[in-house]
Amino acid sequence: MLDRKPVRCDPRLPWLPRTRRFLSPMSGVTDRPFRDVCRRFGADIGFCEFVSASGLTYGGEQTWKLVDTEGEDQLVGVQIFGSNPDHMAQATRLLMPHRLDVLDLNFGCPAKKVVKKCGGSALLADLPLLERIVRAVTAEATVPVTAKIRTGWDEDSVNYDEVGLMLQDLGMSWVTMHGRTRAQKYTGQADWDRIARLVETLEIPVIGNGDVVDGDSYRRLVTRTRCHGVMVGRGAIGNPWIFARMRAVDEGYPEPEVTFAELCTVSIEHIRGEVAARGERQGVFTVRKHIAKCFKGQAGAAHLRRRVFAHEDSARMIGVLEEAARRGSAALEPEESS
Repeated sequence: MLDRKPVRCDPRLPWLPRTRRFLSPMSGVTDRPFRDVCRRFGADIGFCEFVSASGLTYGGEQTWKLVDTEGEDQLVGVQIFGSNPDHMAQATRLLMPHRLDVLDLNFGCPAKKVVKKCGGSALLADLPLLERIVRAVTAEATVPVTAKIRTGWDEDSVNYDEVGLMLQDLGMSWVTMHGRTRAQKYTGQADWDRIARLVETLEIPVIGNGDVVDGDSYRRLVTRTRCHGVMVGRGAIGNPWIFARMRAVDEGYPEPEVTFAELCTVSIEHIRGEVAARGERQGVFTVRKHIAKCFKGQAGAAHLRRRVFAHEDSARMIGVLEEAARRGSAALEPEESS
């Protein structure tokens, strides 16, 4: 068993003490089909793609499509971002009739399109505004509220301890921290020692985030930080098996091996799920990023990707993968037709 710091869990979340493996909200990635795949392999909770509070407030159809939680019978969260406290409050009010277990506030996204509007990690440089946003949201929320942060705006303004304590005092049920500053974006290494310090500082759960790509890195992050759980983002793209490996570490059994046939089978299921959820064209486009990473490291992976991506309809993509699964290799040429 991994050693984790005892924490004060929100009594409204009876499942939180045993929840360890979190799928991060990611734009264009964490839709319903992908959440379902990740949970099948061991993710305890999945988040929708993060959504603009202003888009929800103005009733944007495409924005509301991202809140794809209706009928979801497993743990699911919605994350919103924005810099206007009134819009954040209104978005919260509009979301409350929908299916969600927690509402997460995005104070960590480093993307330019979010930061230039003073959202995401830009709020780490404006704590009075961040506080107003949190108060506005919690006044409207009927579900527990959580927050995701980074270590600071840049190395000259690292303030995660101050932000974490503020968020705890404002009633957050947990705080997730990515171990980089906004200035780093995704370069360099995540600073797990800073996550460890936040774990020791706060009484509520801290969810570690950054550079977890397999069972070994999961074990090392938890061992170094004693964090309550780990949120995985980019490491899950094309790799839902990461959650099976994390679960094996948690439960003390050998990490499962993933066969080539399983890579193909799960990719086929994912294609079908995306097409059912998004339609043929958008579904095929969405799943490509997962398939591109899924077969990385397999012999003949580049050849298989070229063959799959040569098609723009799901049936032919599935046909290529079914053939590869039959042959047991990405490297072999298709059979000659008789």
